[in-house]
Amino acid sequence: MENTRVQKGTKPEKYSVVVPSIVYIFSLIIPGLVLTIPAVLFHWSKDYQLNHLYFIGTIGQLLMDLPAVFLFLRMNKKSPTPLDPKSRMASLILGLILAVILAGLRILLSGSLMGGRFMGEVPAFTQSLNLAPPWNIIASISALLAYGPGEAIFVVYLILVFDKALGGSQRLFSRGVILTSILWALPHLFNIFYFGLGAIPNALIMFFLGLIMGILLKRTRSSLGPITFWTLVNGSSM
Repeated sequence: MENTRVQKGTKPEKYSVVVPSIVYIFSLIIPGLVLTIPAVLFHWSKDYQLNHLYFIGTIGQLLMDLPAVFLFLRMNKKSPTPLDPKSRMASLILGLILAVILAGLRILLSGSLMGGRFMGEVPAFTQSLNLAPPWNIIASISALLAYGPGEAIFVVYLILVFDKALGGSQRLFSRGVILTSILWALPHLFNIFYFGLGAIPNALIMFFLGLIMGILLKRTRSSLGPITFWTLVNGSSM
């Protein structure tokens, strides 16, 4: 799962922003459907949804991730970029180091590593463990995959494809990195309906984390770094 480098001087591909744009719009629509359909069919109240947000959110996140994951794997199968094991290991280690640094910053700011308002206060993984077997195993693994590798691949895919479409992919802060970070942060503002104004700094944090993932991807030319980084960072919130 490596980044495909675009040769310098390559012209941006016209209309190729259509597919990632559809993937992104789909990701915006899905949470609303996941929340609205049960409310209409089963008359779930807002309080009930809040109490089960960890499970509802996991379903929504899995559906949001699926198109990007599928297209990312398909893209890498078509045009893989061979990297030696040392490059992959370097990407993984760098992602780990940045996650540890961020964990230290988190402890300084919030006084805690696990949960809290720093990352949105939706402990999907830990709450899933409290379900009766075998649902606790199924729900917790689903949460780990959805909010970890799945969400990271969603970001990586958008960066790669927007870079390919908009050009300038050789730059560290490319158009794809900046645009994807903005687009990724925007939906987190919707949490204002559940968590109040606390959603605003959370969206800003997401923009910053999107930039980190983009830099990791561009610097190491491997998706292992961003996936490792985000899985560890978001995992401590679950």
